[in-house]
Amino acid sequence: MNPIFSQTGYILKRQGLSLGGKYRLFDQSSDKPLLFIEEKVKLLPPSTTVHAYADEKKQHEVLTLKDSPAEHVDLDVIDAESGQKIGRISMAADKASEIVKDAWHILDAEDKPIGKVYEKSTGQSLLRQALGNDLPQQLDMTVGETLVGQLRQKVKMMGYELTIDFSQDIAHLLDRRLGIAIAIFVATHQGKEA
Repeated sequence: MNPIFSQTGYILKRQGLSLGGKYRLFDQSSDKPLLFIEEKVKLLPPSTTVHAYADEKKQHEVLTLKDSPAEHVDLDVIDAESGQKIGRISMAADKASEIVKDAWHILDAEDKPIGKVYEKSTGQSLLRQALGNDLPQQLDMTVGETLVGQLRQKVKMMGYELTIDFSQDIAHLLDRRLGIAIAIFVATHQGKEA
């Protein structure tokens, strides 16, 4: 596996003042980007693809997120180096509270549910929506019932920043590539609103 995915902590930042889906992924101790991320949206037929490159010249793609052929609101996560599907991110609303807060299922390469990413506080979600997303968002990632990662949006005057923490996942229950893809997915949705 690419060493980019061996860290326990990352920071995902929107590139400059870009309103489109351009982001950079950093480890927590360096200002040198690990990944250069770009979202591409087609209107006809409607589709979204997110490419993550290990280089700024976009010659070495390592991750691809694209609309699932089975369900257009889901995204398949592909290892771009091998072409193998890693998993899928799927909409979730299993509980009444998840109708008002962000929640998605994490599926494995065979489309079997293995976990969930969800906004931690229903009250904060309602308050954040009422105030126009001016409050930071906090999401937990679980595999089964085990907490494996946390996403923390930072409120900034300009830009968007998401801290990614996998330090709780000592047993490596969640493939880091899938975890980073989830963070990218969250950022491309929430970052547009920040």
